[in-house]
Amino acid sequence: MKQIVLAVLFAASMAIAQVRVTSIEKLALPAGQEWSNPVFSPDGGAIYFTNASYDGIWKYSRAENAVTEIAMDPSSGYGFTVSSDGSQIGYRRTTYDARTHERTQDAVIVSTAALSKRIVASGSDLSVPVFAGNEPMYSAGGVVHVPALAKTAAASVQLLGIENTKIAVMKNGSTVVLDPFGDGSYIWPALSPDKQKLAAYDTRRGTFICDMSGNVLANLGRCDAAVWTRDGKWLVYMNGSDNGRQTLSSDIWMISADGLTKIQLTSTPDVLEMFPSCSPTDNKIACSGNGALYVISFEETK
Repeated sequence: MKQIVLAVLFAASMAIAQVRVTSIEKLALPAGQEWSNPVFSPDGGAIYFTNASYDGIWKYSRAENAVTEIAMDPSSGYGFTVSSDGSQIGYRRTTYDARTHERTQDAVIVSTAALSKRIVASGSDLSVPVFAGNEPMYSAGGVVHVPALAKTAAASVQLLGIENTKIAVMKNGSTVVLDPFGDGSYIWPALSPDKQKLAAYDTRRGTFICDMSGNVLANLGRCDAAVWTRDGKWLVYMNGSDNGRQTLSSDIWMISADGLTKIQLTSTPDVLEMFPSCSPTDNKIACSGNGALYVISFEETK
């Protein structure tokens, strides 16, 4: 009986867990650009980011308080990805022929240490390359190209991205397309830290969580650009309003994975906090706001 009572008390204490913001830090970045879309490195020690036009990728080292230019290719900052060990960044470079107006895209892998680049594919319709462990993958014309080494990578589940409005994943070396609602059109897919669940946004139904077979586990409503915290207990998202042409307000919120608890983390009418990213090692969230980048630190309380 005593064990049962203790178990009930523990469950109750977890149920009323809350989150408290402990600090909000504005990063010291070069002036003259509007910075956006921060992404933590796998070890949490660096933040990669781009500018408002997505034309470039930069790295901010938290230990050195220094900024390094990683790439300056056109559109390279749109949806770039980082390898599991942080040694590589994958991005898509897009150029146009001024005479023929034809588009050429390159899937580029750059070393974060040597800053050397290699092109793994070129064509007119390429996806942003992603990584299975440290091996790059990409799609061309809707066909996913998975190198043999990627199929045997330690991570048996990998999010490939959006293919023709559906969610593409790799499971045990094979590509699978998920359409949890049967007629969905999806954006902002995010794989949970344990690789057992996906969060994504359906343009008709809002944000939801599903398992890796596409079974819907929870409907969360409108939670824009939601990403998982490192423990998988919460999703962090931006909550705002617009007039169809521009964003009027935006703050950072959290919602529990069961959808029962929502917590507002920022409340700044004069700053539009957008596009959060969660550290994989600490209780920290990076986001953009009015051309600057911020790091929100938080703690979980009972």
